[in-house]
Amino acid sequence: MRPLAPTALSAALFTLVLACEDEKAQVAARPDAAPAATAAPTAAPEPPEVRAPDIIVDPTYVSIGNDRVLAGEPGLADKMSVFLNGRPMIEGRTVDAVVMRNAKPSQVAAVVHALRRAKASGVGLKTEARDNSTQRLPLSFDANLPPCTTVAWIAKNAAIDVWPAGGGRAKRLYKGLAGPDMTLGVEAIRSLGERCDSSDLVVGADDAMTWGLVFDLATMALQAPGARTSRAVLVTSVVAGRKLVIE
Repeated sequence: MRPLAPTALSAALFTLVLACEDEKAQVAARPDAAPAATAAPTAAPEPPEVRAPDIIVDPTYVSIGNDRVLAGEPGLADKMSVFLNGRPMIEGRTVDAVVMRNAKPSQVAAVVHALRRAKASGVGLKTEARDNSTQRLPLSFDANLPPCTTVAWIAKNAAIDVWPAGGGRAKRLYKGLAGPDMTLGVEAIRSLGERCDSSDLVVGADDAMTWGLVFDLATMALQAPGARTSRAVLVTSVVAGRKLVIE
């Protein structure tokens, strides 16, 4: 056999190339043809969740995220403000805090005051109730209270005084066998609250008492059948029967 001439060889190669291209086109046109492999895109890492710092209050210290402030030192609200102002998820939002029952009422009030400075819209205080469940007490910063708004104060001798915010004779309920008489206190709050459309209940106690007692009185009053109140306003200094002034 004689070798192909250069022209014939070129023609044969050209024919072979056309045949290969035609076969590729036919494979690509098949409906069951597998798509060409492509590199999978790399998933971007999810950004960390933005949330308010965890706040925990006990008689010794107040914890704000990873920061701690001694609770017994003066100027507690000012020292807390350093770690709250400008933090995410606080301004314009309701911020929750966990409070131990044996914390002092003034310490809790300092936390509330610091959150108000940080422009939170409200506070939810989570505390262990008397039945060992954890409950939440919603607090308001409202300082413009109707004069008929009920005020309930636990004095240093464990008596409960109840009177309207605009001033008037206070009803005093003396200490029971195991401390403040919560049952009679709630009944007095309910009776006075029936005459007012305010959704707030003003509560507080002398620092000789514990936060747990304030929490019990407030939550029991808010949860009582027929209660018109749905949130509390915390105070630290009042005179029973006098007009309430909230700064």
